[in-house]
Amino acid sequence: MIVRESNNQIDTLAFQLSKEGKLCCGDSFYIKATDEYYICALADGLGSGERANDSSSAISTLVENNHAEDVDVLIDLCNKELKDKRGATVSILKIFFKTKQFTYSSVGNIRFILCTPSGSYIYPLPLLGYLSGKPQKYRTHTYDYEEGSKFIIHTDGLVLPAIKSLLKKGESVDDLSKQLEEYTLTRNDDLTYIVGQLF
Repeated sequence: MIVRESNNQIDTLAFQLSKEGKLCCGDSFYIKATDEYYICALADGLGSGERANDSSSAISTLVENNHAEDVDVLIDLCNKELKDKRGATVSILKIFFKTKQFTYSSVGNIRFILCTPSGSYIYPLPLLGYLSGKPQKYRTHTYDYEEGSKFIIHTDGLVLPAIKSLLKKGESVDDLSKQLEEYTLTRNDDLTYIVGQLF
């Protein structure tokens, strides 16, 4: 599955494959670009198959219905949503075009890295664990970004040995996606990535 979400401030492309032999993907995502901001939520349900999808899709639906909320509010709502479900690792990214800033929060092993045209990299460290409805601490950070910055956010089903050079070389989201193809051919897990470029 490939989904594109773009406007004159951002171009993003999401790609998803289920684990080999599974019809149902345990990862879910939601992406939306408005005039003021872009929001991306990525969730990896524990395990695989339908019960994993039940947890992860609850996250994408919740963020879709509440995308105007702040990231710290959303991550807490996500945790509450997973009470009595299997649980999921969750990352939420919100980019504000006017202030050229983004806010990010993550619990679990979903990875995010942003590369700026000036050559610096931002990769906030996630909290270990997963969301399951139990009382939980979160870490939410806000960073500045430059026009022309590129980013990738992905679940652990995608293993990238040289993520920094890949982001630096990629000319566009289509180019980045093409370069990622070789890493999607063999997979032992559900796999989702979202690549983006800011203008």
